[in-house]
Amino acid sequence: MISSIVFILVLSVHQCDSYPYLASKLQPDIFHPFQEPGPNDIRGPCPGLNAAANHGFISRSGITTLAELVQMQQDLYNVGLDLAIVLATVGVALDGDILTGKLSIGKESSAVPGLLRTPGGLNAHNKFEGDTSLTRNDYYLADGDNFRFNGTLYGMMYAEAQKNNGLYSWKAMADYPLLLYGAATFLYELFPNGTDKLPTEKVISSFFGAKQTGNGKWAATPERIPSNWYKRETPYTLVDVAVEILKLYLEHIALFGGNTGRPNSFILNPLQLTLDKQTVNGILCFLYQTILSVVPSQIETLVTTPLAILNYLTANLDPIFGPQFGCPSTSLDQIVAKKQ
Repeated sequence: MISSIVFILVLSVHQCDSYPYLASKLQPDIFHPFQEPGPNDIRGPCPGLNAAANHGFISRSGITTLAELVQMQQDLYNVGLDLAIVLATVGVALDGDILTGKLSIGKESSAVPGLLRTPGGLNAHNKFEGDTSLTRNDYYLADGDNFRFNGTLYGMMYAEAQKNNGLYSWKAMADYPLLLYGAATFLYELFPNGTDKLPTEKVISSFFGAKQTGNGKWAATPERIPSNWYKRETPYTLVDVAVEILKLYLEHIALFGGNTGRPNSFILNPLQLTLDKQTVNGILCFLYQTILSVVPSQIETLVTTPLAILNYLTANLDPIFGPQFGCPSTSLDQIVAKKQ
């Protein structure tokens, strides 16, 4: 496994070499035509990844890799290198295989080996995927179906957009009851056409694979890049997403926590976005703490597996969160000691 530093440097060089491609470019292009997924292709809870697979920006099989995910985010959505590495690393660490860097964007697959067992893929509950989703069911309320499109939830999101001139703006997303902070920003920052930068129904419904039926309800269709679509001109970086998360949070301040498998069992998360953390650096360090707190408490295997995953996370993410944003050192000994 190449070191995280070499991996990041290689991607940085490629980013510089291919800069004209990373600027706004008409999509879909001839190299990435839309194809509906085949019967054995895997799709999952993330519309952005499903659309990328349907256009071949990542493997159409739905089995992707860390490097492919990082490159796709830049090439298709113009996600900044730092944010792209964070998202890909967390996905592979929690739901994929850290040895091969492979990840299923949906269900468990034998094509993705694991340290001790086959990883669950992005459909796996309470790892990269949690109880809150913009258009997917809660795991416990839908017999484990937390990955299929829910037209009722999309209709609720659509209703909020209608209150905001038909736009899925930051205000519409802030008022949406099922707000998912980071993912919500993608609707108005990554999905709009670069020509007008507007999160209109046309572009959002295309990326989400949402089609309005005759009775006003919403049905699922394969996610796709809208025709004559240009990505954003400037990279969407960790700093950018921190600014947007803070804006959404401050609009309707809430405590973080969740139910524990039964009604009226809500418990607070020990990590909260307190006043001292409500800055760009504070938000990003809070996010890093949250990422690391998932391991090993929600990786249900032997101790050696969580430690290997923690090693993988800190090796890839410390160079980003440490020097750039001054986040606290993340020694494995310190992390494990806090969890004992």
